Amino acid sequence: MNALEVSHLKVLLGGKVVLDDLSLSLAPGQIAALLGPSGCGKTTLLRSIAGLIRPSEGQIRFGKQLVSFSSVHLPPHKRKIGYVPQEGALFPHLNIADNISFGIDTAVFTKDQIRQTTKEMLALTGMEGFGKRMPHQLSGGQQTRVALARALAIKPSIVLLDEPFSALDAELRTELRTDVISLLRSQNTTAILVTHDREEGLVSADVIALMRGGKIVQSGSPEDVYSSPISPTIAISTGDALVLQASKLSDGSTDYILNPVKSSAQSITSGHIVIRPEEIKLNKSVTSGSISGLITKIDYYGHDAMVAIDVADQHLQVRIPGPFDFNVGQSVALEHVGPVRFFANN
Repeated sequence: MNALEVSHLKVLLGGKVVLDDLSLSLAPGQIAALLGPSGCGKTTLLRSIAGLIRPSEGQIRFGKQLVSFSSVHLPPHKRKIGYVPQEGALFPHLNIADNISFGIDTAVFTKDQIRQTTKEMLALTGMEGFGKRMPHQLSGGQQTRVALARALAIKPSIVLLDEPFSALDAELRTELRTDVISLLRSQNTTAILVTHDREEGLVSADVIALMRGGKIVQSGSPEDVYSSPISPTIAISTGDALVLQASKLSDGSTDYILNPVKSSAQSITSGHIVIRPEEIKLNKSVTSGSISGLITKIDYYGHDAMVAIDVADQHLQVRIPGPFDFNVGQSVALEHVGPVRFFANN
């Protein structure tokens, strides 16, 4: 049974369709990343799952529990949802311990149990000794940890994270993201992470859901959506990609700049081919199956490099691992060693 089942969800806000026939399911303990441009409905989906927005159509289930359908709308405080917004949203007048314990039901748990849970959450998130501090005394990363501790303290069905790392610098962002994802996995917590960062989504999630115009247009494992995008636009949204003009020929082959077909076959369909930069191999001399180009720029990152190459009248980007023995101004041979992803023009 799925921990979360969103079926044919539709949300209208101000008379505008924000979510349209959207479906998403997650197994217990799975982490999903929502990727998509601003305004595509990512935060609206989180708020609908949390009960902060009432959908116009569709249903939402947490396991066997129906929380949203037609006349059914379970209020937010009864859904046991852990919500970590972008800014953390800690209560400025409460110390850290009180922030963490705020959502715990005092009608169900004793004061001693609440204190013990708070202590456990401080330890779990690496915030021991910070219980008496105030939010303004913490760094941005520490505030995010406290927001996560508060979300986990209620033993949530699902944790929703709305770009919680976006305000942090790159090094801290990577470190905190790794810690948070590891923590969620250690607790076998089902979670949804909203992010604009495609690399963050790919390294964090079990399921990538790509959103456009209020719909999930493709979902699957990180490997699936990266390797098998359904369109050039989706390919670009999940990683660096070369989109090159191509033709499908009558003999079944594909004619494009890295594979100039010399047969007598006729072009039957025009379109584009999508190639990942790491799917092009560089050599120092032209061989069968390769074409020549000129290196115009090398961006070196240590572990790898992005090499700009002029081939005929086109500029290609090729990712190569380090160390390497290529230089700007050098002629090289390029060979496409990856899959042929052909998309016909509409």
